[in-house]
Formats: sequence, structure tokens, C-alpha cells
Amino acid sequence: MNEVNGSVDDGLVVKGLFAGYGRARAVSDVNLEIGRSEFVTLLGPSGCGKTTTLRCVAGLHVPQSGEITLGGARLYSPAVNIPPHKRDINMVFQSYAVWPHMTTLENVMYGLKAKKMPRAQARTKAQQMLDLVGLGEFAGRHATDLSGGQQQRVALARALATEPSLVLMDEPLSNLDAQLRARMRDEIRQIQRRTGITVLYVTHDQSEALSMSDRVVVMNQGVIQQVGDPWALYHRPENAFVATFVGEANVVPGTVADVGAHAFTVEVTGLGPGTVLDIARATAADCPAKGDAISVVFRPEWVRVPEETGTASSGGNTFRARLVSSEFLGDHFERTYEAGRHRLRVQAVTGPTSRPPEIGAEQTLLVTPENLTWFHREDAGDPAPSAHEDAAGEPTTVLGS
Repeated sequence: MNEVNGSVDDGLVVKGLFAGYGRARAVSDVNLEIGRSEFVTLLGPSGCGKTTTLRCVAGLHVPQSGEITLGGARLYSPAVNIPPHKRDINMVFQSYAVWPHMTTLENVMYGLKAKKMPRAQARTKAQQMLDLVGLGEFAGRHATDLSGGQQQRVALARALATEPSLVLMDEPLSNLDAQLRARMRDEIRQIQRRTGITVLYVTHDQSEALSMSDRVVVMNQGVIQQVGDPWALYHRPENAFVATFVGEANVVPGTVADVGAHAFTVEVTGLGPGTVLDIARATAADCPAKGDAISVVFRPEWVRVPEETGTASSGGNTFRARLVSSEFLGDHFERTYEAGRHRLRVQAVTGPTSRPPEIGAEQTLLVTPENLTWFHREDAGDPAPSAHEDAAGEPTTVLGS
């Protein structure tokens, strides 16, 4: 298990979770541990099982099998199913779910009154929560008279007020515009750090996941693909799905030709006859064996064009490529190149005196050994076309969106 911020004994543990709707399986054998005060995000495309997992933890959906514990107390097992209102869990929904007939203060007080807290004490606590989320001056205003971002902060204050063991957040920022969404994710993260609450967050937005989380759980088709901190997920994806869903990536197949003390060499003939790439080793154990079939990964921003940037290309990983398309976005060019049988995405940063090449121009591309990563190839030994092959058996580049 990855290192977590707090004790798992005080946090959430999900073991062998299977869940579905009728005969359709939504979640398959999900195992997850979240420590106290940790911010963990379930990330994946629509239909990947992240919201179903969240609803199972909340008690809003009954799993088919598995076990869920929180703070050492069993919430669900084949013999136990604690109802949602007794789970010491609060939830922040995508739709805000504020009471339109109540003031902002009354919305935040709602859970405190349900727990039989004296009214005066509940008012004081609710006001403290509104102050925490920056809405103290709006206590007397009806919640539906607030902006979308303010309503989301009311929902967050209400979720925090009863000091639950766990707060669940289901795509809480998806209804906000891009600028407000960026500000709100920073505010939520700061509030989480100040209060020390444990958060399980759901999103399909990789920027939210990478910027807010201690760890990210990447899911696809009901299965966890990889769990790790944001840096590890971006720089060391464990398969093609993670590489291309978390950011954008060029993924090309290769075979390990030689292994050295600090790097290993990979034959990548799909980029052109005789093309080899050196990949730096992060640790002594971080290395495949000679002859292994692997996938080589490099992000568009890791590629350099030596003749445009003045980068030295001697001794580096270079290969020739033909420019297919180029979009100027102000601070960089988004380009597509053809190299051998592959199409590659490249972010090219140039200066004011650099003249952009013509479409169809042949250029040298450079990727340093430190800017390459890899994983064992999923299609190794499989004669059928894979994610890296077309119907004719020709390798193709996998690109993220």
C-alpha cells in the first residue's frame, strides 16, 4: 500500500468490492485504503465505476459483495449493512443540494440540529463554518440567492459542520465555469488541510485530481488501474490507459536490447529503422530485463527540436520525423509529427527569432534518457491486435485527450 497521511485504522478500508446494477457489473474487486486526513480522488471516464464506489461507501448503493470499514467499524459486509444516516459520513453533491426555503445559516445548521445539538450552540458552530468557507457575511441570505460557487461552499460548510469521519465529494465543481472551478479547487484543498478532514473525491477532470489530491485512484471499466501520488501517476504510468488518460502521452512499443548500470537501451524500430532509445534508471531495481517487450512513454512537452531551440543533440535520443500539422497557441506550438509508423504529439516552445518550419519539413526530435518512462507491454505475447497495433499488426501511437 502507498504511504498515507494518517493511520488506516482511523480511515476508510474497502476490500474486494463488487457492485452493479442488475446484471451489469459496475465495480470489480476494488481494494482501497485511505488514511485519516488524507485527500484521495477517484479519477476516470464516465462509466468507470468511481461514483458507484462512492455510493457504496455512503450506503446509497448496496454492493454485491465485499467489505467496507471506517475508523475500524464495519459499515458493510455480507452480514452487515449500516444505513447511510448512521455511517458518520457526509456528502457534497454535484447539484449542491441546498434547501431553497432556508437561509445560508439554517442550511449549515441542519445537520447539527439533526444531531440534537442545542440551537444556540448549533448557530455558533454554523457561523464558524460559514466564516471558514468565506461566507460569514451571507448568513442571513437564502442559499438560492447565492452564486453557484457560493452555494457549493454552503454545501461544503454543511458537510464539515458535524465533523464527520469522512466527507465524500461527487464531481462538486462540474457545474461551475472554468475560472471559478480553478479557484474553488484551491479553496477546498486549503480548507481540507486546515480542518484535517478525510476526503474521498470523485472527478473525471485530471487537473482537479492532480492539483488537489494526496493520492489518485485511476479507474477504468470498474477496475482500479493504478494508485499513486499525482507525480508518480504522471511520470510513471503503469499501463497505456493511465499514460493517456492522465495527461497526453506518446506510447510506442519497443524491445530491451541492453541493460547498463544507469540506463537501459530499447530498440524502437517503429520510429524508423535502427532507432534505439536510452532510458534512465530511477533506482537499481527499476529496470526491465534484456529482451523484454515494453512500451516507451514520453509526454509531448518532454520532446525537443534541436535545430529550433539550440539544444545539443549529440549523444541524445534522436530520430527524424516529418511535420504533419502545427497549431500556434501563443506560448507554444501543438504539433503532430510522423516518425516511421507512428504519429507523435509534440509541444514546441520557440523564441521570437525562431522561424516555424513548413508543413512536411523533416526535423530531428530529441528526448533525453531522463525524459522517458516505460511499462511492460500489455500485448506482449498476444498475437491479436492490441492497443498499440492496428488490424494489420502495425504499431500505432496511443495519445491521450
